[in-house]
Amino acid sequence: MHNKFEKISFIILLITIFFTPLAFLPTSYTQVEIVKTVLITVGVISSILFYIYGDIKHKNLYVLKHPITYVSIGIFISLIVSTLISPNYFKSLFGQGFEVGTVSFIAVLFLGMFLTILVTNKNKDRSIYIFVSIIASFIIISLFHIIRFIGGPDTLTFSIFQSATSSVLGKWNDIGLLSGVVGLLSYIALRSLALRKAFKFLLIALILVSGFFITIVNSPIIWIILFFTLSLFFIYEYSLSMPHGRGIKSLVSKIPYITLILVVISFIGFWKGNDVMQTLVDKGVVRSEYINSPEVVLPWQLTLDVAADTIKESPLFGAGPNRFTAQYLKFKPISSVNPTIFWNTEFNSGFGFIPTFLITQGLVGFILWLCFLGIFINTGFKTLKKKLPIESQFFISSTFFTALFLWISSLLYIPSHTSLFFTFVLTGLFISSLIMNEQVSLAKIGDVDGHSIRKFIPIILIVVFAFLILWLAVFIRKTIAVTYFHTGISILNMRGNEAVNEAEKDFKLAIFFDENDTYYQALSEISIAKINLLTQSIQAEIEKTKSAPNQESITQIRDLIEQGLKYAKSAISIDPTNHYNYLAQARIAEVALTLQTQGAYELVKDSYNKALIYDPYDPSLYLNLARVEASQNKIAEAQGYIGTALQLKQNYLEAVFFLSQLQVNQGQIKNAITSVEFAAQINPNNPLIFFQLGLLNYNDKNYQQAIDALNKAIRLDNSYANAKYFLGLSYARVGSNADAIIQFEQLAISNPDNQEVSFILKNLKAGKSPFTDVKAPIDSKPEQRKNLPVREKLPVKAISR
Repeated sequence: MHNKFEKISFIILLITIFFTPLAFLPTSYTQVEIVKTVLITVGVISSILFYIYGDIKHKNLYVLKHPITYVSIGIFISLIVSTLISPNYFKSLFGQGFEVGTVSFIAVLFLGMFLTILVTNKNKDRSIYIFVSIIASFIIISLFHIIRFIGGPDTLTFSIFQSATSSVLGKWNDIGLLSGVVGLLSYIALRSLALRKAFKFLLIALILVSGFFITIVNSPIIWIILFFTLSLFFIYEYSLSMPHGRGIKSLVSKIPYITLILVVISFIGFWKGNDVMQTLVDKGVVRSEYINSPEVVLPWQLTLDVAADTIKESPLFGAGPNRFTAQYLKFKPISSVNPTIFWNTEFNSGFGFIPTFLITQGLVGFILWLCFLGIFINTGFKTLKKKLPIESQFFISSTFFTALFLWISSLLYIPSHTSLFFTFVLTGLFISSLIMNEQVSLAKIGDVDGHSIRKFIPIILIVVFAFLILWLAVFIRKTIAVTYFHTGISILNMRGNEAVNEAEKDFKLAIFFDENDTYYQALSEISIAKINLLTQSIQAEIEKTKSAPNQESITQIRDLIEQGLKYAKSAISIDPTNHYNYLAQARIAEVALTLQTQGAYELVKDSYNKALIYDPYDPSLYLNLARVEASQNKIAEAQGYIGTALQLKQNYLEAVFFLSQLQVNQGQIKNAITSVEFAAQINPNNPLIFFQLGLLNYNDKNYQQAIDALNKAIRLDNSYANAKYFLGLSYARVGSNADAIIQFEQLAISNPDNQEVSFILKNLKAGKSPFTDVKAPIDSKPEQRKNLPVREKLPVKAISR
């Protein structure tokens, strides 16, 4: 009976391994990561449940006798302690259900590793089945991406794979990681085993396909990891080779030349990969989209900056699992980040999976992770030195080097759910191969004069079984909740505010299954949408009947405001450290402020100030405060907040735009122009100053002076989209339509989706005024709008890779 349940357990694990890389839902509103997390978690826990069920009756309980077991337990204890002292332990335990840094997902990874050991250590064939399942998934993914490579990004999109580098695995770089695993596994098998020609040809084909995808992905990180792993394998092969001849000849005869060639190729890929790809693009072999797809990550220097401040605050156990974003916002290196396009990006991890634990688990957790890696590497090298049968050498070396490849990637990168899962599965296969070769052993609890312990084993297993059932139930509830949440989001995106009632039902169902602050934020936004719809209805009725709004409508609006505030306060009570919860409250309070509700002004300011406690370096929060103060005619306070916003982000165009509007509205435009002209003389290389000067002159109808200033701004920064926009309008105002057309043609290239740019360009080419026949949502007064008309593309710097 036990073997039956163990076999079912293995089959479930095998199915999970095979389908994890392939799993996705053909909708843009369900993230690939959610699907894979559900599959991995449900698959691993279900597999363990069957395994334990088989063990309960036979009173079997096995423990791996190896230091890696003790370190794994230490990591888990560290996670729990870190969670208990974090501000929101439930967010650390589960999050929304799909984050890689939660206690739940990390525990599933470790359980997957130990489960792999338990179900494969007595049967080499099972290890081969796992190899085959990984390779089979890779073949399917390769065919999928090769078809897209040939047919173009519009082929096999399934509604979610919109770009050339969209991947079934989640991230484009993970194609390179999976290719590295399959390539290493195939190459080691080819070098280690005596195989038939058909198998050799298959392995050679897999190596070539893997190499192709590693080249196309062209990630410097993957190239350097591959170089390091192949170098170690080269040393391993060299140590096993038998020398021929004497002296130097004997040393040279030991060199594995094919491996050496691969080492050199991987180094060239790291050193000259971009040049090779550019050559392929120039020759028309590869589309340019494949070399222009940097992945946004937080560089190691900035990760260490956040880590240093976090360690000062909580040195031993960190900020808590899954709480990297909170620490990043609190300690953001503004001089490096805020000038870039990623100034409002919220990074949820550092530059690597394991380095992130320095922030979320503190020094204790980080050291334990390093100990885990150290024990794994030390065990591998010690075992590889021993003389073992060829087949045993293959199993040990293949699982060790492929797992090592993935572990190094976890140090230098944030792999996707699939890659992390495979990291632990391959580590489990490596330990299993050691058990099969009697290098490591499993201890059966209660075997040695411990019969009194043995009788308690069923009780222990039943408790574990019940805990796993509870864990699975909680996870399934969270999965249902996030599904309802994304359904509601999709309804709003597809049908707009007309579908707010349907979306509201989905958000409430999400809260029924999981009281998450994000879902309360969504309900708060629903309240605002309902207020907007009701306001539009009231305005239409007023225009039609020429009468004042009825008391019932006003009461409805006030009830919606109270309801929205209630939702926002519920979100705050769940996580008082999440600045978005205070922003939700601020947005509702701003609606109340427009209706002159008593206490609304104080609530708005209080909400923004509390948000600034947890996100102190976001200039947009200060700009929002400036707008609130301006709405109350407190101009000096508003200008003070704009000054703070510009201190945090000197190239913050929205703040400059709003400051210009304030100066115009206050009749300070002449003085403002004089001040900015003086600033331009002091700092003649700052395009932002000349943009502000041009904007002020445009507002003052000094169109020629505006043209001069905006041209200087563009000469200093040729990608300055809004400078080109107002320069084009200024040219049109002075009758230089040809020059205006040039500016808007350039904008149409850099902003092809901007309908306003297309509208203006069409009018200019027809010899008309830019805003002839203008209709909402476009208006003829862009200088008076709340936001700038064109989206800027600011410098990227070193944050993407």
